[in-house]
Parts: sequence; structure tokens; C-alpha cells
Amino acid sequence: MIASSVFVLTALTMTGVYMQSRDQESENDGYTIDFSVLENNVDDKIQEIAGNNQGDDSLLGGALDGLEGDLDAPSMEVDSNLIEIPGLTDGRDEPDAAEGTAGTEEPKGPAEDETAAQTEQPSQEPDDSAEPAELSMNESAAIINQDALGENVVAVRELHFSESEGLLQPLAGELEVLIPFSTTSSVYFKTLDQYKRSKAMVISAPEGTAVTACAEGKVVRIFQNAELGHAVTMDLGDGYEITYGQLRDIQVALGSYVNAGDTLATVAKTTKYYVREGNNLYLQVTVNGAAIDPSTLFR
Repeated sequence: MIASSVFVLTALTMTGVYMQSRDQESENDGYTIDFSVLENNVDDKIQEIAGNNQGDDSLLGGALDGLEGDLDAPSMEVDSNLIEIPGLTDGRDEPDAAEGTAGTEEPKGPAEDETAAQTEQPSQEPDDSAEPAELSMNESAAIINQDALGENVVAVRELHFSESEGLLQPLAGELEVLIPFSTTSSVYFKTLDQYKRSKAMVISAPEGTAVTACAEGKVVRIFQNAELGHAVTMDLGDGYEITYGQLRDIQVALGSYVNAGDTLATVAKTTKYYVREGNNLYLQVTVNGAAIDPSTLFR
């Protein structure tokens, strides 16, 4: 009885071990790794490599020597200038903060260099004691100064005119009046073939004759119209103005000061309003806008 029980128990135990082994085999079909086997294989390979390379260090070195001979790439050392490392390859050593900046000179920028160059140049300030150069455009008597910006400016003159001082004649020689000044009665205009009042003198003059200033004044208008052609108006001061018409080759500028006797322009070919009268100088004088007879002011 006991013997049969032991036999049965032994048979059941063997059956269980066999079934467990079968289950493990079915689970290990390509999906389970036995790490113990891998560890043993690794140890074996390490020993094999160590045995093969023992006493022969030239194998790896020879391979590397061959590679070095085949590489043509240039050196990439710090001083090769092929790579840039701030503070190392720019040719300058960064100053140590602990050492300070005493004794070092900061490089000058373009603006500082330009300022230094200007400082070294000799002074170009004008000499106030020197005589002013002779000016063109009949401004020789004007006082020329420089403002704060260094620009030339014409000093303002205080102009005065009185009828007692009179006017210089605008043309040389004896004057031939073609149309007299007349605001109280009518005078005859040949080209227009009519009588009307005249607010100016029309003086005969060949084309190209020089016209000079009758008095000191400032040029306040340079204009052109069909009747007078090119014309210049000057302010004489105290409300007096004088206008010269039928001009060409004008030699004064707007805003300039002119002295008595300075050349203003020359006589132009007459306009269609004075064809029958011939070439002439148109001369008008006004005081506060009212025309007066210039001929009474000639001295």
C-alpha cells in the first residue's frame, strides 16, 4: 500500500516537471532572452580579444597611422586662423577684470579720429582786422559779416532820401525825353496813337547803353511785363522808390544794396508799346505809392 502510494506520487511529480518544461519552451520561442548565456559569451569574447592583442599594440596604431596619412584636412589648431574663438583667435587678449584698465588706450572710433584731425588743423576764423574783399553785384559798400552758422549775410542799411538831396541822372550825357512825366494833363503816345497821362519819364537811349543808379537804395523787386520788359525797383528810404524799365543784362540781385552811380543794367530793345518812340529807359519815382516827376529831382 505504501509502495503504491509512493509510486503514484513520483509519477505525478515527474508529469508536472515535464509539463512545466514544455510551457517554458513554448514561451521562449524567440521572445525570451537568457542573460546568463549572454554574460558568459561576453566574458569569453573579452578574454579572446585580450589574448589576441597581448603583446601587439601596433594593430590599432597602424590603422590610425594609415588614416593620418590619407587625411589632407588642414590643422584645426587654435593658431591656424581657420577657426575663430573670441578672445583667442582675434589677436587680442581679453583684459582681466581684476587687473583693471589702467594704462590701456581705448581705440578711437571714426568720429573721434575726425574730431582729432579737425583739432590739429590751424584756425580758419576770419581776421576781423582785414579789409573785406570787393563784392560783385554792386554790394561793395555793404557790410559783410558771418553769423553763428558761418554764412555770409548782408548787414541791414538804414536808408534815407530827401528831395533836397536830389537824384543823379541814370544815363550819361544830355537827356532826351521822349514822353514827359504828366499826371495833370494828357500827353501823346506815338505807338499807341493816343493821349493819356504819364506817371513816368521815357528817356531816349540806344540799345546797350549803361544804366546807373540815381541814388543809394536796396533792390526790392526784379520783374518783367509786356510794357516795361525787364525792370528793377529800388527802395531809397523814407517812402521813396524808383523803378527802371526796358532793361537787359541786369547786374544787381534781389535784396542787394546799391550805391548811387553803380551800374544796374543796360538798355534793352524796346517793347511793342514804344516801337515808334524807339529804344528808351523807363524811369518812375514814387513816394508812399504816389508818382512824382523825376526830372525835378535831378541835380
